[in-house]
Amino acid sequence: MISTRLISLTGLMILGAIFVAACGGEEAEVVPTPVFEPTAASAGEAPSADTSAPADSPEPTQVPAALVGDATNGEALFTGASGCSGCHATGSTGGVGPGLSGIGTTAGSRVDGQSADEYLNTAIVSPNDFVVPDFAPIMPVTFGEKLSEQEIADVIAYLVALP
Repeated sequence: MISTRLISLTGLMILGAIFVAACGGEEAEVVPTPVFEPTAASAGEAPSADTSAPADSPEPTQVPAALVGDATNGEALFTGASGCSGCHATGSTGGVGPGLSGIGTTAGSRVDGQSADEYLNTAIVSPNDFVVPDFAPIMPVTFGEKLSEQEIADVIAYLVALP
């Protein structure tokens, strides 16, 4: 009679063989994530605007008014549903992500040509566009999908108000 231990060992060996066959038995190549540092285009590189419009072009669409953020709702999102506070502290000491004390002031000087609000919006929606030095590019890139534009504006209002 075959013991249960022998049957279990045989089953594990078969599963291991299937796993090795499926993976090809080769080690996966680790590709580092590039960190991009934005640079401003020189004045000579700016494209010229074509102000002439074809006669059959449609009427221009209305640009929506800028959203006004609610810092109180932003704080609730930051500390609750969005999970920001899991990696970021509102003090100067960072955790997994950088500390956010005074981010309303420093954000405006992080990327040339971007205001604090623009920088913070980019940092939330496309966090790998600019990665703060000494931090890994590990912030999830899904906040632009998970949070509405109004919720993002609310979080930004809260962050800008941090002392």
